[in-house]
Amino acid sequence: MAYATVQDMIDRFGERALIDATRDLNQDRDVMDVIRINKVLERASATVDSYLQRRYAVPVRPVQLPVVDATCALARYALCQLADSEPALQIQTARKDALKWLSDIGSGAATLDATAVADTSETWSRVQARPTSIRGNGLW
Repeated sequence: MAYATVQDMIDRFGERALIDATRDLNQDRDVMDVIRINKVLERASATVDSYLQRRYAVPVRPVQLPVVDATCALARYALCQLADSEPALQIQTARKDALKWLSDIGSGAATLDATAVADTSETWSRVQARPTSIRGNGLW
């Protein structure tokens, strides 16, 4: 389940940018490859889930605008990657910002208004469970 739609991509980046990013040489100049965009959105959504699943039930419901923005930024980067060139600096920066925000969500520095997952693993908070040192100074 993708967090963003083709229309979300058009709203953020414009139809012309998506046509240019998805058009093959043998296609009409004014047709975007909607199938390719949807595949990239699915992969970007899976990446978003990989960051969020430690703290939230995925897929996140309701889908919040920052999640849509991050998904679109990751998808746009994937669409603009070519074998012989890198995406523009603005696209690279948007991807880095999205990944940073997702990392902040995963670490708890930022939050979402979504259903949190209770961690039941034995290794999640090992640091909190360590006994203090025998010196008594409270530093391990």
